[in-house]
Order: sequence, then C-alpha cells, then structure tokens
Amino acid sequence: MLYLATLYALLGTGLAASVGFVVLHRPRHFFRVTEINASWWVIIVGLGYARSCVLLGIRGDLPSHEWWDVALSLGLLSAIDALLLVRFFSYLLYRRQHPEKPPAAS
Repeated sequence: MLYLATLYALLGTGLAASVGFVVLHRPRHFFRVTEINASWWVIIVGLGYARSCVLLGIRGDLPSHEWWDVALSLGLLSAIDALLLVRFFSYLLYRRQHPEKPPAAS
C-alpha cells in the first residue's frame, strides 16, 4: 500500500510540474526546432505520466515486488520528477526576472 501511494505521489508531482510548465510557457509554434527542444520532452513525459496514473488506477499495485524493482521504479520516477520540477521552477524564475512577454521563437 505504501508503494502504491508513493507511485501516485511521484506520478502526480511529475504530471503537475509538466502541466504547469506547459500552461505557463504557452508554446505558440509547436513545430519549430526551438519549441521542440524547449517543451516537447515535457509534454511527452506528461502524457506518459497521465497514462501511468490511469493504468495504475485501473490495474492497481502488483502484489509482490522484488527490492530492485521497487528501487528502480521509484528511483527513475524521482529522477524524472526532479528534472520536471527543475524545468518548471527555472521557468518560473525566468518569468519573474523577465515580466514582459517571452520572446517568440524564430
């Protein structure tokens, strides 16, 4: 049960950071190289996290896990969450330092 709650917490944190970044960033030109580098990986990871939340809700937690399986899944989710949170908070800091509209990708 603790493993299931931890998975939900990590997936929810990553999904919130991903959606928050996309909402704040408001990409206008999805297919420009600058936009692909800036936000596509966040969108793709967010979609993966949303899918994982839905599947976890449908299937539930598997009854038995090896210690290395738990460590690997929680470690990878924590690392990806850290990247998403760094991306979200660094963009918040950028917006605070540059209150004017962000430059359009050219």
